[in-house]
Amino acid sequence: MTEKVFTGPLDRQLKDALSYIKNYIIQEKVTKISGQAEAERIYNIPYAAVEEALSNAVYHKSYQIGEPITVMVTPEKMEITSLPGPDRTISDEDLANCRLISRRYRNRRIGYFLKELKLVEGRNTGIPTILRAMRDNLSKPPVFETDADRTYFTVILPIQEKFLPVDAQPEQQQEGRKPKTRRSREQIKRLIVEILQREGELSSSEIAASMGYKKLTASVSGAIKELAAEETVAYLEPEKRTSRNQKIILKKKP
Repeated sequence: MTEKVFTGPLDRQLKDALSYIKNYIIQEKVTKISGQAEAERIYNIPYAAVEEALSNAVYHKSYQIGEPITVMVTPEKMEITSLPGPDRTISDEDLANCRLISRRYRNRRIGYFLKELKLVEGRNTGIPTILRAMRDNLSKPPVFETDADRTYFTVILPIQEKFLPVDAQPEQQQEGRKPKTRRSREQIKRLIVEILQREGELSSSEIAASMGYKKLTASVSGAIKELAAEETVAYLEPEKRTSRNQKIILKKKP
């Protein structure tokens, strides 16, 4: 595991940490959707959620405690932890419902400072911003953790499912990696749709490989043609269906 430590004035630490995350941690996938001018863009973790979570950690941390704010990134999630936990005016029920409205401010001067730098708004808008960013990115909702004594506060941002390693993906996304029995035509068609939903545009050979086949088979090729006839999928170059650069995409439902 690689460790990166940021030092210097508080604002420089925050800006450097956010810049590092944006440049080296956050990843993007672009999917072209048939019949739509704009491509779909998703991220392993939306930057807006990270910016709010880390800025709030800086805002609400106790600077009488010598422990630093930590950001841990694994293939499945990002965890941002600061000490101590949320104020006791925020109940356990509020935490469970992602409703963190503080009636006390631990670091008003730091809050004003971060507000001047346009890193926070200071009107209890941080959590709604995180929730909205994760929802817009089609990510699972964040998780907010603390203990009974409120000694720490951790924000967990799950990695978007399309960026998860194969063994951590939902079962329906893993299906088709290694065929165990002969699949029916309908099973093959369903798998093609699921693969395109997950991966975006792919060639016929790439689709077959994602299903666990060593090469494009007649059954996969036939299933793609049927899906195209049903207008479930489309060719990026409909006039050149046999082109070596041909890609298949999922058609957007009206």
